[in-house]
Amino acid sequence: MKKVKVDETVQIHDGYASMGGMFIYEKFITGKVDKVNKKSIRVRMTHVKCTTNGKLTREYDIDETATFTFWKAINKQSGTVDVYKNPKYGIIKFAH
Repeated sequence: MKKVKVDETVQIHDGYASMGGMFIYEKFITGKVDKVNKKSIRVRMTHVKCTTNGKLTREYDIDETATFTFWKAINKQSGTVDVYKNPKYGIIKFAH
């Protein structure tokens, strides 16, 4: 796993796809890592952008904290990607 650092800026992604695999609705949440544990990270979320069919539909500030647990590592040609997830907010990917 990549060494995640406190105060590292992250982008959380959540979305719903159509039958063809193209995203219809996506939510992007910006935040900073607040705490790092062995198999989880705590993130303080500050900003949300929502899109429908690629167009911005809503944007707002939030002040929430959530824990994301390590889910899996994906091996790609460009390297390994560690994926953390939270059932309410979505996933965070760290490439290394």
